[in-house]
Amino acid sequence: MKNLSFLFLKQYLFLKEILAALSFYRLRLFFSILSVALGIGTMALIVGAIDGANKRVNDLFEMFGPDAILVISGGRKTILRTRKNTLTWMDVKTIKNNILGVYEVIPMDMDRGIVKYKNKKWLTHIVGTTPAYFSSWQWYPQEGVIFTQRDIEEKRAVCLIGIKVKEELFPNTSPLGKHILVKRLPVQVIGVLEERGTSTGRHHLDDRIIMPITTLMQRLLNNDKYITLLRVRTHADLKQTEENIRALLRHNHKLGPLAQDDFDMFSAAEVKQILQVISGSLLLFLGSAGLIALIVGGFILANLSYLSIRQRRREIGIKRACGAKRVNIAASFLAEIVFTTLLGGIVGVGLALGGGVILERFGQIPMIFSAKIWGLALGLSLLVGITFGPRPALKAARIDPIKAIRG
Repeated sequence: MKNLSFLFLKQYLFLKEILAALSFYRLRLFFSILSVALGIGTMALIVGAIDGANKRVNDLFEMFGPDAILVISGGRKTILRTRKNTLTWMDVKTIKNNILGVYEVIPMDMDRGIVKYKNKKWLTHIVGTTPAYFSSWQWYPQEGVIFTQRDIEEKRAVCLIGIKVKEELFPNTSPLGKHILVKRLPVQVIGVLEERGTSTGRHHLDDRIIMPITTLMQRLLNNDKYITLLRVRTHADLKQTEENIRALLRHNHKLGPLAQDDFDMFSAAEVKQILQVISGSLLLFLGSAGLIALIVGGFILANLSYLSIRQRRREIGIKRACGAKRVNIAASFLAEIVFTTLLGGIVGVGLALGGGVILERFGQIPMIFSAKIWGLALGLSLLVGITFGPRPALKAARIDPIKAIRG
C-alpha cells in the first residue's frame, strides 16, 4: 500500500510539473494548441461531411426507389447543349401497355420561374405531374390535400408547395386557400408538402411547387405534347426493363441503327453508383487537404517545441545537476507535447462542430458528427504527439547540464 501511495504521489507531481510548465508559457501553448486544432478540426469536419454525404446517398437511393427507372428527354450530348424535349404522351402510353413488368409510369414536366404572394417573390422549381406522383415518391402533404384526376382533366390552377416556398412566401400564416402568382397564372395553394430536408447539389428538394401536369404544360408552357421526364417502376429485372424501354422509345422516335438515343435513362443502382463516386472523390480530395493541414500543424508544433527547449535550457541543466536522468527529461517533454496535442484535439472537435453548423446553414452541406469523431480526434492527437514529439524530447535530454547552466 505504501508503494502504491508513493507511485500515485510521483505521478501527481509529474502531472503537476507538466501543467506548471505549460501554464508558464501560455502564448506558446496557445499557438501549439491552435496548430494541432486546425488540423484535427479539418479532419473531423471532413469525416462529418463524408458521413453526411453517405447518409444523403442512402436517403436519395431510398427516395428514388430500388425498382425505379428515370427516363429523361434529350440524349446526354443534347443535355450539355440545350435540353431537347423528345418524350411524348404516346411514350407514356406505350411503355405502360407494352413493357412487361411495368406497373407505374409517372409523367413529369419541369420549369423554373418566379412565384409571388403580395409583395413577396421567390424563384423556385415548378413540377407538373399526376396524383400518382405523391404515392410513387412517398411524399404527402402535411397540410391540405393533393390534386385529383379531375384537376388534371380540367387543367385547374391548383398546387402544393414545398416547405422552403412556404417559409419564403408565408412565414407567419397558413398558405391553404391562398392564391399565388406562378409566372402569369393565379394558382390556389391546396397543400403543403412534408419536409424532405435533402438536396441534390444546390437544388433543395423542398424548394418546389407541384401542380397538375396539364396546367403547367398547356396554361404556362403552351405545350400539349412533350414531357420532361418519366418515372417508371417495374416488377421485372431493371437492366432488362431498361433495354426494353430503350428499344421501344427508339422505335417510337424513329431512330435509325446508327442514331444516338434522344433520351437518357437512370436506374436506382446507377444513381447510387454516381453518388458514391462523387462521395469518394470528395473523400479523396478533402482527406488529402486535411492530412496536409495535420502535417503542417505537426511541424509547427515541433518547431515551437524546439523553441521551448532553447528557452528552458537553464531549467533542464538544473534538473540534470540535481539528479534527473535523461529519460526523465525526455519523458517530461514528450508528455508535455502529447498533452498539448490532446488539448488541440478537443479544441479541434469544437471548431469542427462550429464549422459544421455554418456549412449546414449557409452551404446546404449535410453534416453528421457521431461518437467516432471524438475517437478520431483523440487518436490523431496522440499520433501527432507521438510522431512529432520524440525528436524535440530527445534533443532536450541530450543537453549538457554544465553548458546549460553556464548559458
